[in-house]
Amino acid sequence: MNYNQEPFPEDIKLLIQKCETIILKIQERFSSPECLIVKDLYHSDKGHKQKDFIQKLQVVCNNKLNNKRKKEDEVKGLYVFGELKDNGNVEPIYVGISRTVFRRLYQHTWGKKHNETSFSYLKAKHFSQHTGKRIDLDKELLKAQQQKIKNYRLIVIPEINDYDLYFMEVYIAGRLKTKWNSFKTH
Repeated sequence: MNYNQEPFPEDIKLLIQKCETIILKIQERFSSPECLIVKDLYHSDKGHKQKDFIQKLQVVCNNKLNNKRKKEDEVKGLYVFGELKDNGNVEPIYVGISRTVFRRLYQHTWGKKHNETSFSYLKAKHFSQHTGKRIDLDKELLKAQQQKIKNYRLIVIPEINDYDLYFMEVYIAGRLKTKWNSFKTH
């Protein structure tokens, strides 16, 4: 156990096997014609979740958006964006983790602040070769990238264990060679 009484994995090989199983699931779901598109989960006007949002994602809530909630209404876990290529295949391009995946997906696609929408900021910064402060990046460039993200394929994998979740992000991004993940420290 660490100082916070969080357990270390008993056998790291089991965690690697878990990651490999998840990678197979990701590849299988991305190759399915029924693979979800981000925008299909929301009402297009303001980004409100559709009533069957959770059912479409095929997940079970395992976390609360905040402690005031009585029931679990969020997912703690991993999410993977995939881009449809000209050959019809979906290429995994970004792996993220969050203790509030639903909120994080909303931020990536409808967020207004530069610090909420980190994925669209990263892409806009890259394509515009912006070198200034985050807040100075043209908001229209962020919106353009958010529109692209709305058309990405999406898979959500619930995971409640913090150690596993952090390990999974790095391992799966590395194995899938996701082009938009970077693990450079801040």
